[in-house]
Amino acid sequence: MKMPLNWFQLLGTLLLIGCSDVQAAATVGRACNVTATMPGICRTSSECEPVIDGYIRSGVLKLNDVPSCGLGAWGEIFCCPTQPCCGNGVSTSSSSTTRAPVATTVLTGGRVDVPTASSGTGDRPAVAACKKIREQRQQKSGNQLVIHIVGGYPVDPGVYPHMAAIGYSTFGDLVNFRCGGSLIASRFVLTAAHCVNTDANTPAFVRMGAVNIENPDHTYQDIDVRSVKIHPQYMGNKYNDIAVLELERDVVETDNVRPACLHTDPTDPPSSSKFFVAGWGELNVTTRERSKILLRAGLELVPLQQCNNSYAEQPASIRMLKAGVIDTLLCAIDQRLIADACRGDSGGPLIHELSVEDGMYTIMGVVSSGFGCATVTPGLYTRVSSYLDFIEGIVWPDNRV
Repeated sequence: MKMPLNWFQLLGTLLLIGCSDVQAAATVGRACNVTATMPGICRTSSECEPVIDGYIRSGVLKLNDVPSCGLGAWGEIFCCPTQPCCGNGVSTSSSSTTRAPVATTVLTGGRVDVPTASSGTGDRPAVAACKKIREQRQQKSGNQLVIHIVGGYPVDPGVYPHMAAIGYSTFGDLVNFRCGGSLIASRFVLTAAHCVNTDANTPAFVRMGAVNIENPDHTYQDIDVRSVKIHPQYMGNKYNDIAVLELERDVVETDNVRPACLHTDPTDPPSSSKFFVAGWGELNVTTRERSKILLRAGLELVPLQQCNNSYAEQPASIRMLKAGVIDTLLCAIDQRLIADACRGDSGGPLIHELSVEDGMYTIMGVVSSGFGCATVTPGLYTRVSSYLDFIEGIVWPDNRV
């Protein structure tokens, strides 16, 4: 992810960007301290993970103990011990399917009030579904930790198994991936309405389980899109920018393909919480080059009033945000103005990371829009908790999970 900080452009959608090659070259190889008594050296995540893995497995270090040296051209640079510890291990999984992409008819769905699920727990469907997802994962994993470097770039396989790349058919047999999404049930993907609201934006299929989007390994799954449900109050502006894709069949759940929980709490998490945006969007707003590898970037939430003030300073944004930044939206930013989402990341998730050790997180927002990439103006995200009735009415229409 890279972009010089003085390249500001007005973009309708968002991308993951990082610091320049000069910054990366200056950081990698620098001496650092992992702990007060453990010397280290700054390395890329791919170089650091084999070294640090043994320390984590042996209990000498925890994931949160690994300091960051900053962001490099292709992701975060970590302070790694100078010597391996106690061995390492890598877990992998495999599953494969093939596809035959075809365009489908775009449908619109209404808002449905679904207060609770008939699961015997009294929980609403989204909450009951999340409990089920976590129970199944716990039974399958046997409570084993998911070992990966905190904030690692690019994202390792299985770290975000809900990530979906939305494929669009173009002239001939060409396929274009220009939006992302999140698998929220075995047959449903959450995305942004502006990704699927025109004939030109009719999605053909979704690609699941792929880190390298153009050259995936044999674990990926391509599944055709059956129908598209756009929020009935979406009018082409920045409000109600949310949609649900129904797939032709259920995904085959593996370590690399699995639904994610929805964030159901209408209030914002504590300021100390960790948030990430992930996608395959543009790396550079000048060349429009897009990442072939799934990337993620750490962000911070911005209070709505502060976000409103930022957008009020941009005259071009008033036309699209006539009511201002309202509470159905979220704002997030990298305070260093290094990383962000950008064009090609639309529809992807804003992830609230609950527990690094066991990979627990919720989908808190959907990438919607922004004024530039990695600028002083925060990015806009559709707040998922504001649209639970709409989502549940499509994904769990009979209140059953």
